[in-house]
Amino acid sequence: MQSTERNVTVNKLVINSMAQDRYILNFKGSLPLPDSDMQLIRSKTNLIDASRKTLLVEPKDDALMYELARELPDWTVKKEILYTIPSPNPTVLKPPKP
Repeated sequence: MQSTERNVTVNKLVINSMAQDRYILNFKGSLPLPDSDMQLIRSKTNLIDASRKTLLVEPKDDALMYELARELPDWTVKKEILYTIPSPNPTVLKPPKP
C-alpha cells in the first residue's frame, strides 16, 4: 500500500502525516448507479463518501485505480487534490519604509 506525506496545518503548526491517496470517481451515465460497478468499486476500495453521481474512495492499493479506470468505462477517475485555505487577514512581514 503506497502512502504519501501530507502537511497539515493546525493552529500555525505544521504536522506531517502519512495519508493514503484518495480518488474521486464520477459516473457519466444516467442514474441509478450500476450495482455491478458499485460491487467492483467496494471490493477494491474503501468508500469514504458518496453523492448522487460522485464517490470519494481510498484504494487498497494505488495500482488498483488504473485497473478500475479500465474496467469502468462509464466512470472518470481523478486523484483528489487538497488546497490550503488562504488566511483572510493579511499579515505585515515588514513595516513600510518612512
